[in-house]
Amino acid sequence: MACTSLPAMPPAALRVLDIVDGDDSGLDKLAAIIGQDAALSTGILRAVNSGFYEMPMKVASIQQAAALLGLPLVKTLVLGLSLVMSVKAQQTRGPNHVTYWRRSMYCASAARLLAARVLPSAVEDCFVAALLMDLGTLVLDRVLGEAYEDVCDRAKTHGDLLILEAHAIGITHAEAGGILARKWKLPPMMEVPIAAHHGPESVGDASLRQVAEVVSLAGRCADVFVGERPAETIAALRKTLLERYQIGEADCDALLCEVARKTADLGPSFGVPITPTADYESIREKASQRLLEISLARGRAADLPVNKRRNARMRRDGKIPLTPCANGTLGKQVIVRLKDLSACGIGLTHTHRLERGTQFIIQLPQPNGLSKSLLYTVLRCEMVGGVASIGAELTAVLRPEAVPDELRISSGQAVA
Repeated sequence: MACTSLPAMPPAALRVLDIVDGDDSGLDKLAAIIGQDAALSTGILRAVNSGFYEMPMKVASIQQAAALLGLPLVKTLVLGLSLVMSVKAQQTRGPNHVTYWRRSMYCASAARLLAARVLPSAVEDCFVAALLMDLGTLVLDRVLGEAYEDVCDRAKTHGDLLILEAHAIGITHAEAGGILARKWKLPPMMEVPIAAHHGPESVGDASLRQVAEVVSLAGRCADVFVGERPAETIAALRKTLLERYQIGEADCDALLCEVARKTADLGPSFGVPITPTADYESIREKASQRLLEISLARGRAADLPVNKRRNARMRRDGKIPLTPCANGTLGKQVIVRLKDLSACGIGLTHTHRLERGTQFIIQLPQPNGLSKSLLYTVLRCEMVGGVASIGAELTAVLRPEAVPDELRISSGQAVA
């Protein structure tokens, strides 16, 4: 609080916070604020006309934007953009600021999309809070310099950063962001989620906790695109969205696809370049092997009885190697596409048939450097448009000693 070089709240943002949404003069006040800042005016119109808001026509003025989008949306957009422009103008050195702002764009896009689905009354609050939630990292960099850079360098994930901050300097970026938000006199609907985005369950007020939960999940969405371990993040996100909001895996994947698309539109409006190849489908395909391992580990496939195979199946859509078994002998390894997966079953698509009753093995690498070999028996194979849709049941998890170089399986049995 004693640091004289902390980012200051820009005058435009201060004045925007004073505008009451229901005030008939609100639009005129907003237009006057924006009209005094040419760069802000240009930025607002660029954002409104981007693909992020999908306007049916080109918007030429702030009045027109407010008429089409609503005063609350334009007001929060002005607030967010003016704060970002002010903070970026004061940056000099420190952590990788390009990565920081890229993550902020993914956070904001994800928060708006998720809130529109689960918390429609607070969409714009979620957007601004997510956009600003990691400002504490810039604050700590400004105050601590190289000491904080060392902490950032040692963090492999965003979650690691929180732990290292607490141990090394006694304060986290979430807490520092909350301090700055209070100094700026941001409303509680923004201040509290910024301070609690790593622990929304600690927020007592139900309304504020709901916003903090959306903002926290938006950060996890961002980690899918900018983090080093996307598979673990995707798996955790799918689990949380299903348990908290009954959003299934397919809808979760669709949401992340939309986050990637919207962020590509939003980033340039804030002067942040977004890598055009960072689409979710590519990330998911690269992570498919690890996602399969996580799913099998969660389901304890080797320990569940066969009658559990009717459990809900989960789409995977990745490519995996498969070794057919026919007449007790291993065939040539082929690459198939994993369609879905349950605790004791697997769905595949392939360019060739796998006959009912035949078996195949998939091998999954483990953290200890060994492989886990899973034996499946084909229950169905249907040709659809020249592609075989295959369903199989888990027959056994093979012991390592049961998988020699020349594996032979007799009468459909295996050592398990």
